[in-house]
Amino acid sequence: MKNTYTHLSAMLFIICLTSFLLLTKDIVAQQKNNRSFVKMESITIEDKCWQLISLNGKMIKGTSYTHYLILHKQDAFAETKVGCNQLRYPYELNNKGLLHFKNGTTTLMACPNHEMEELYRKALLRIKRYVVNKQQLFFIGADKKILAIFQLVPNENGHSFVGKTFVQEGASSYDPLLGGEPFLKFESKEKASLKLGDIVERMNVQFEDGLIRMRSEFYSHPYLFKIVNNEVLLDENGITWVLKNK
Repeated sequence: MKNTYTHLSAMLFIICLTSFLLLTKDIVAQQKNNRSFVKMESITIEDKCWQLISLNGKMIKGTSYTHYLILHKQDAFAETKVGCNQLRYPYELNNKGLLHFKNGTTTLMACPNHEMEELYRKALLRIKRYVVNKQQLFFIGADKKILAIFQLVPNENGHSFVGKTFVQEGASSYDPLLGGEPFLKFESKEKASLKLGDIVERMNVQFEDGLIRMRSEFYSHPYLFKIVNNEVLLDENGITWVLKNK
């Protein structure tokens, strides 16, 4: 009788210990998930440039100039490109990782990579969630498959451009109809004035790795300049802009 009681007590102790260990494991796992969730909430993906590096499981050969995505928080529109056409899609997201794109507009240039562009547009409309892991952004569909992967493009320090003015190479210094020559003047790292034709636009500026992205304060059309060096810029049409009064 005594042996039976001892045996039952030992089994009861083992059951209680096992239950306690399983409960502790669940609590620790939940705490880890909570920490990961908080970490994801603290990371903003908007107003940053992301380079597309994978689409539907296939690696993409491109640059931050040709294959990129920017989620503009101010108007909730995505500015993106996978070749030559410019796409502008409205989006909705929250800090719990939910993301949804809606049909938007695109330029209509005849691009050699039209098939990739179609696949990319379809992938955007299938996206339901996003996840950030270090410097990479993952877009995930309803079936939990990864549709696209982006790499964060580091910011370029624009301090050396403040106060400088660039003009179009070969442009006349004065036109009787359009006035002075086209110019780009950097008032600060965030603001610039751009003159094309007879209109001077105030621009919001974003420096990146070898690139300058600008958007008008009043119009949605983006402008892109490639930094050749501190004295030469190349715009998206291949026109060279040079530093004035070197």
